[in-house]
Amino acid sequence: MTAQMGWWTGFGHDALVLFAMVNAVGNLPLFAELSSGLSPGERSRAFRTAILTGGTIVIAFAFLGEWMLRTVFQVDPVSFKVAGGILVFAVASRGFLLGAMDALPVPAEHRGNLGVFPMGFPLLAGPGTIVTAIILVQSGSPLRATAAAAVVYIACLPILHLSALVHRGLGKMGVLLVSRILYIFIAAKAVSLVLSGIRASVS
Repeated sequence: MTAQMGWWTGFGHDALVLFAMVNAVGNLPLFAELSSGLSPGERSRAFRTAILTGGTIVIAFAFLGEWMLRTVFQVDPVSFKVAGGILVFAVASRGFLLGAMDALPVPAEHRGNLGVFPMGFPLLAGPGTIVTAIILVQSGSPLRATAAAAVVYIACLPILHLSALVHRGLGKMGVLLVSRILYIFIAAKAVSLVLSGIRASVS
């Protein structure tokens, strides 16, 4: 019984940590802006794709991330964190200056792939979430961390559908304002990732 309670306690810890890193609730205005030009059917498909993309990336990296980084790409998790932070900072900077849609380097007719980029990656599966998943697998139970990740991303799907309500509640200008503010925090988080990676590499 004690071991079972310990497993569930660890599961709750892993799920809460990953849910905080994914931050689907905090990013709702960004999803509202990204999906504002989509029909209800297209929005639902984009959200399902985003959940599938984000969850697959995180679970795959949880098991194979360190091996892939060290063996295939010959980089360590610290370098990945720095590179991921730079990528997220670039995305946040373009989103702040141009808006979420205009920041995407794809033609308008190809924006059906929003669920993959940037919704799935880097918003739902950023470098911080990926590195966190790798650490949870290394420090605990791989099965527990995988189950926690699956539950977190499944729980995020109904949350994403609230973005339509956010868009209607705040209005177009309100969504633009809040999303720009969030891009500043995402850029700051990216800088934090880069700095923590640099500190880890020199310590």
